[in-house]
Amino acid sequence: MKFFAPGFTSPTDAQSCFRGILQALSTPGEIITLDRPVGPPPGLSGAAASALLTLADATVSASLPEGDNDARDWLVFHAGVQMTAPATADFVMARDHFDLSQLKQGTDDVPEDGATLVLDVASLESGRAFRLTGPGIETETRVKLPLSATFLTDWRRQAHITPRGVDVILCHETRIMGLPRSLTIEEI
Repeated sequence: MKFFAPGFTSPTDAQSCFRGILQALSTPGEIITLDRPVGPPPGLSGAAASALLTLADATVSASLPEGDNDARDWLVFHAGVQMTAPATADFVMARDHFDLSQLKQGTDDVPEDGATLVLDVASLESGRAFRLTGPGIETETRVKLPLSATFLTDWRRQAHITPRGVDVILCHETRIMGLPRSLTIEEI
């Protein structure tokens, strides 16, 4: 039998992670440290592994990068999630960038069917400077993130189909930042 790194050690660990994800998505631009992240399998940061394990179960589908077999096996073992192609997945894990238009966008009647992109990045505090505005932000929040110009173009394109679109959870080590689809992101 193959050895799998442990998942959450108790239901309260998963609940703590879920609260962290909710806080990150409701306060865009705020960096949230996950109190009790799981020990990740190879290919995932502690934050990405924790987010995926918290959100995925047997009723949803997920996609991981090609070749991340250990992480794929770990997630299926612990969550019972169905693995599928990125275009049809509810949760997509990627590194650095993924074309948002290639992911599920939801419909006008059911916008919540849009995918969530769990994006492992090199940092949550360095890179290009951005201004975030929108729900959950009183006036504006300024952040530095290693997001590409392509990501910003994809994000702007997504704004034209609101309320449909893709939510993004940026992950680095044991910390996360939420970028809900309703957010406006401008480079400064």
